[in-house]
Amino acid sequence: MKKVVISLRHAHENNSSDYSAAIIYWYGVLDRLGYDVKYYDYNNYTFDDLRSTIKDFKADYFIHINYLIGVHTEFNELKDLCKVILLSSDAYRFHDSNLKHWIPYVDDIITFEGVKEWYLRDGLKEESFHKMKWGFNPNTMCTGNFDKIHNIQHYGGMHGDRLSKINKFVELGEKVHIEGFLTHEEMKQSVAKSKYSLCFSANAINTRSELKGRVIEIPSKSVLLTENAPELETYYDEDEMILFSSVEEAVDKIKYYNNNDSEYNKLLLKGQKALWNKNTAYHEWNKILPNIDPDYKVVDPIEIIKEYHSKHYNQLT
Repeated sequence: MKKVVISLRHAHENNSSDYSAAIIYWYGVLDRLGYDVKYYDYNNYTFDDLRSTIKDFKADYFIHINYLIGVHTEFNELKDLCKVILLSSDAYRFHDSNLKHWIPYVDDIITFEGVKEWYLRDGLKEESFHKMKWGFNPNTMCTGNFDKIHNIQHYGGMHGDRLSKINKFVELGEKVHIEGFLTHEEMKQSVAKSKYSLCFSANAINTRSELKGRVIEIPSKSVLLTENAPELETYYDEDEMILFSSVEEAVDKIKYYNNNDSEYNKLLLKGQKALWNKNTAYHEWNKILPNIDPDYKVVDPIEIIKEYHSKHYNQLT
C-alpha cells in the first residue's frame, strides 16, 4: 500500500474544526482509494517536523494543499524522500503572485486546466502538470435534513458585480438571503435550508469568468442557480441546474419552479444524481492518480461510493 502525507491548513487559525474549502474537497478520499494517508497539521508547521514525519511514515508522496501560503523553498530537500506534489485550487487568482514560484521546489502540480499554459510558460514540464476539477466529497457532506426556509441564498464575498446583481433580484421581487463568509459546516446548513443557491462566475476583480467551487457544494441539498462558466457543461446538463445569462431569466425560471413543486423536486434530484454519479472527488482522483502513481489501479468510483456512502447514495434511487 502506497503511503501519502497530506498537509492540512485550517481556514481559520482559531477554529481547529474548519479547514479551507480547498482541503475539504479532498479530505478522506485517498484513504478510500487504497492509500495509507497521514494528515499533517500545517498550522503547527516546522520543516524539521515535517521531514521527520515523512521519513518516519516512509511516505511515497507528499501532497501540499496550498491555501494562500508563502513558497517553501525547503521543500526541494524533500524530493530525495518522496514525490512532492502541490495542489492548488486558487490558481487563477494567485498564479503570478505565489503559485508559479513553487515550480522549482515540487515535482508535480495539480490544478485547473485553464492555467496550464501559464505553468508551462513559467518552466513546469508538461508531464508534471495534472488537470483537476472540483469534486464533491461525500466524506464532508451535509448529512442533516433541514426545512427550506429561504427561497434564494448567496454566501461568500461580495466582490465584482455580485451585489448589484443580487439587488436586481430584489428589484424583480425575489428576496435573496445573504450570508457572508461561513465555516464549512455553516455553509452546508445554509445551502440545505435554501431552495436555490446562487453562483456567480465573475472573478474577484470582474475581469474573467471562472468556475467556482460552489458548483459542487450546492447541488447535494439545493438547486444550483448559476451563471455560465468555462467547463460547467462538463459537470452538469442544462436540466440538472438553473443556468441563466441575466437576472431576468433567472427570476422567470424560479417563478416557474416555485409554481410547479413536482418539477422543482425533479430538478433537485437530477442535480443530486449528477453530483454523485459523475462529479465526486473519487471521480477526479481516479483520473489524476494514474498519471502520478504508475501502480495505481483505476477503480469504479460508484463502487467506492456504494461501499462507503450507501445510505446517502441509495436515497437517490
